[in-house]
Amino acid sequence: MDKDQIIIIGGGLIGLATANALLDRGENVLVLERNAETATAASFANAGMLTPSQSTPWNSPSDIANILSGIGRKASPMSASFRTIPSYFFWALRFMFNSTPTRFERISKDIFSLAKYSKDLTEKIRNLEEFTYDESTDGTLKLFRDSERLEKSIALSNRIYGESNVIEVLNQKEVIELEPALNKVRKGLIGGIHYKDDEIGDAYKFCKALEGIIRNKGGRILVNSNIKKILLNKRKVNSVVTDRAVLQAKRVVICAGSWSPVLLKETGIRIPIMPVKGYSLTYNTAGIRNTPKLSVIDESIHIAITPYIDRIRVAGTAEFVGFNDEVHPKRVDYLNLKLNEVYPHIFSKVKDDEEAEIWFGFRPMSADGLPFIGESKVKGLYLNTGHGHLGWTLAMGSADILADQIVGIETQIDSKPYQANR
Repeated sequence: MDKDQIIIIGGGLIGLATANALLDRGENVLVLERNAETATAASFANAGMLTPSQSTPWNSPSDIANILSGIGRKASPMSASFRTIPSYFFWALRFMFNSTPTRFERISKDIFSLAKYSKDLTEKIRNLEEFTYDESTDGTLKLFRDSERLEKSIALSNRIYGESNVIEVLNQKEVIELEPALNKVRKGLIGGIHYKDDEIGDAYKFCKALEGIIRNKGGRILVNSNIKKILLNKRKVNSVVTDRAVLQAKRVVICAGSWSPVLLKETGIRIPIMPVKGYSLTYNTAGIRNTPKLSVIDESIHIAITPYIDRIRVAGTAEFVGFNDEVHPKRVDYLNLKLNEVYPHIFSKVKDDEEAEIWFGFRPMSADGLPFIGESKVKGLYLNTGHGHLGWTLAMGSADILADQIVGIETQIDSKPYQANR
């Protein structure tokens, strides 16, 4: 066993991106994934969007109001369980502490900086390695049903992102010209914003392509590897204990998403990350006419709809319910209802499809909305986790920053906002 190898715990978007970045810097890597294959948790069937345009944390006053109003309500865009509220209490205090206008805008700018850098790296590896994952570079379209919301969104975008975020403000007619599939609901729309720099794709297919690239570069990936403990010696990483073996390593990277705090607890490290459950529904649209070409974000109902070749995915909702793995029918009903509100002609065709793919995942939400990237207070123990709802958007950039830190070279963008010990 190579003692100089870097062990990466987690085989989703963040872990695989980290492995690839380290291999490019000449390191030996071993990825450990607890499930039967890579990318089966939060990376599997997410909204499929790479959206620097949506680089705002979920602690705006309107989001907090939605969370509070959704306590005990499943048919709500954001809901919380009475039973799990105590477990979120201290995290929530920090969450609200970072919701002041000054902090909210600063954090949004920091997320955007990483998101824009990350999207460029995603495009770079796609072109370099010549692989595809149902990607589209046509941008995303945010719909508005209220003129005040539209004006506020324009002002926020200009204030936080400036000219770095290429947008086009559209009236109702222009929205329909850009996305004709919205024609049946045009009366309810007052306009939209076209975020031209955004992309979409299938995150699972991206991960599987990245897995192949990692193996071709000499990286190793072990699935069905349940991590029991990270052993330390004098506050330095010594080894990783799995259900199969004890693996010696001086450097370990935690990329385990919402499960990262669980793994770190016995090392004495506490990070404010909590799981926020999200759902998606994927329908087969083969043979249906007038299917959409653009991904759509509906500002008023907090959902995203992503079209693929012969598929359409509606994703959204946020449940503060811990690791509850129940698929609640009201959440599925909610997504169906919202699909019907945006694309009634598609919903009427797919609503009886018994083969629809119902999925949920746990977003690793940090209390301030920023990921944790860098070395922890334990020497040799690194973090790359807490990316919340922007995991794919931030994956390649986060991996690049961490890989540079591990090998001791200057990062391409300022890494201070994301430091692991903040």
